[in-house]
Amino acid sequence: MADPAPNRRLATILFADIDGYSRMMRAAEEQTLLDLRAHLAELVGPVVERFRGRIVKTVGDGVFVEFASAVEATRSAVELQRGMSERNADLPVERRQAFRIGLHLGDVIVSDEDVFGDTVNVAARLHALAEPGSIVLSASVFEQVRDKLALPFRFLGSRALKNIDRPVPIYMLDGTALSESGPATAAAPGPSSSRRVLLATLAVFVAALALGGTIAYFAGRGTPADEAVAASSRMAAEPGLSVAVLVFANQSGDANQDYFSDGLTEDVTHALGRFKDLTVIAYSAVLPFRNKELPPAEIGKALNARYLVSGTVRRMGQRVRVTVQLTDTANSTQLWSEQYDDELSDIFAVQERIARRVAGTLATSLQQIALQKSLRKATDNLDAYDLMLRSRALTNEASRAGNRMAREMLERATAMAPGYAEAYAELADAYFQRAAFGWSEFAQGDIETAIRLARKAIELDEESVLAHSVLARAYTAISKYDLGLAESERALQINPSDADVLAARAAVLLWTGHIEESIAAAELAQRLKVNVGPEASLNLGIAYLLSRRYSDAVRLLEAARARHPTYPLLDFPLAAAYAELGRTADARDSVERAKRKNPYFDLSTFGSRFQNPALQRRVEDSLRKAGLN
Repeated sequence: MADPAPNRRLATILFADIDGYSRMMRAAEEQTLLDLRAHLAELVGPVVERFRGRIVKTVGDGVFVEFASAVEATRSAVELQRGMSERNADLPVERRQAFRIGLHLGDVIVSDEDVFGDTVNVAARLHALAEPGSIVLSASVFEQVRDKLALPFRFLGSRALKNIDRPVPIYMLDGTALSESGPATAAAPGPSSSRRVLLATLAVFVAALALGGTIAYFAGRGTPADEAVAASSRMAAEPGLSVAVLVFANQSGDANQDYFSDGLTEDVTHALGRFKDLTVIAYSAVLPFRNKELPPAEIGKALNARYLVSGTVRRMGQRVRVTVQLTDTANSTQLWSEQYDDELSDIFAVQERIARRVAGTLATSLQQIALQKSLRKATDNLDAYDLMLRSRALTNEASRAGNRMAREMLERATAMAPGYAEAYAELADAYFQRAAFGWSEFAQGDIETAIRLARKAIELDEESVLAHSVLARAYTAISKYDLGLAESERALQINPSDADVLAARAAVLLWTGHIEESIAAAELAQRLKVNVGPEASLNLGIAYLLSRRYSDAVRLLEAARARHPTYPLLDFPLAAAYAELGRTADARDSVERAKRKNPYFDLSTFGSRFQNPALQRRVEDSLRKAGLN
């Protein structure tokens, strides 16, 4: 007798799991398990039932759910992410669990209440692409929901998935969009399909415009400290570091390419919004100024923006060229300009890559402008924000005296504004630098202080990238490599355009032995910010040394030493690189300089941060060639 035909049906499959669950289990196994069970019982079960889904199985931290409707599945996913955000609000940072969710629609086989088939495999692969708190859905789901749910879907291009024959076009709803958008309700009839994704995203910002026309991102937002709130309000009113990104002009001669320039404008706006000391004008607010030749001062006044970003996009065959300018609306002065060229192998990947580079370099320029303004002010009646800016200038000097004065200023800032997360993060960074640069007799104690202060900053603002970056470097310095990697990954998730975040990531990758990855992150950081500081230059120089790129090490370290002549460690890897190139006299000269700056240098401890002792021995061998013993 022939086997019966399999039971097939069309279904939308939802896969969800907890980001970083294994790490959380290692840190606090019982509490993590109790929290997960509570989330499943109190949130996941009721939400799935309300949207008429069926939990097929749970495995560890993973949940596998079947829905008959793509719309109900997507609504369920949105409610799960919002529900987790609410449940996490009152939990300490180390207990906060975040779902990654993937959705795919297709034909499945059902047997004994279990579900099988490629549709299940695709959904499982998609959830692995999601960021914590976000949802990734395939085009098959998107086509069913795009006209029914008013949600800001973002197209990520087609992705190759493991063991799946063809690339899958995918869309994303990130955590920020989910928290800012309204309920996942039916969408109103609207524009053509080529514009739906863009306009859905714009709708998110309409409510914000009614409240003042800007979306403010400042380190003290949402804290109970009156001083920090006042500083934030003052920045928006001045308008201080308020910036509007005008729609990039498409100069390709083909109106069909508008989607690329529009998407790039939106991506740059979104990426700049991740820098908390910038006030970024909503994308929807700049649309009325598209293709209008108006004086910068007039646009700035209308948008309440001190600075304007404008640009052009030109597509030439398989290459694209993007030119960007930064203008001060107060005097119509162009402050900065840069050009980017890239290959169009994957147009959406190019769009994302250029947006990150533009945002990173723009943010650096704007932050430097803010710093210069602060330093020109009189020194009396400083508030917490100005103290924080001045402390940055001092820590950038990379001197013992500057570090001491910076810590004193930041102690005052935290006393004035006890809810000001970024002041605690800057103070943590100053203490870590004190230990790392050899300016402390009690380095271990300073590192512990840095960790305590960084944790305090994260309690006040979970998305303090500087605090996560300090923790990444500090944990690595005390050989807690897994924690260091996890914190660097978290900082990168929050803001992948931040040069200092990339430098911290490069440091952790260096000491954990991922040399080429460290070089890639450090070089990107240097493209975004020419001077990322002596510590980052030291780390990249050591990475070049280990990668046998001796000429690159010399070029980098000579320039860094010229910028930071008092920093005590740059001469050591420079001497090693000279020695490997056979430049014996230069190597000896660098050794002598190094000894004068650091007379108690201990060769055996110089590379002690390396997780792999073999890498430490390689650095020691090069230093011995230079004449150290």
